Amino acid sequence: MRTKIVAKLKTGSIKNVVSFGSKLPTPPYVVVKSEIVPGIGRRFRIIAHVLQAANGEASQDKLEDYIREAIGLMEEFQATSRTGKVNRLGRVDSITDIGAVSDDSTISMEAAFIMPTHTF
Repeated sequence: MRTKIVAKLKTGSIKNVVSFGSKLPTPPYVVVKSEIVPGIGRRFRIIAHVLQAANGEASQDKLEDYIREAIGLMEEFQATSRTGKVNRLGRVDSITDIGAVSDDSTISMEAAFIMPTHTF
């Protein structure tokens, strides 16, 4: 499912989209991270990174705009998994506001979605 989410996000305005653990591309980029939520399903975090600009407002606006775009692409997203199961993401579960500057001089913001099924 993660590879399907990466592919869908690549149709958006930020084309550098990778799975968590992959080599990071040049900014701006998006990382897709999955995690188990016991008793609920699986959470997919969409973490957008942009370079910190001299004008911090411009960077923050770009992140906020992208997160809105990612929510539009991912809410109710449905795809068939590599094992043939149909999985669907629900509505946005949480949004984490703009974070501190990373080692690569980027700032980040994320939206998380729950996949309430247990069929991968």
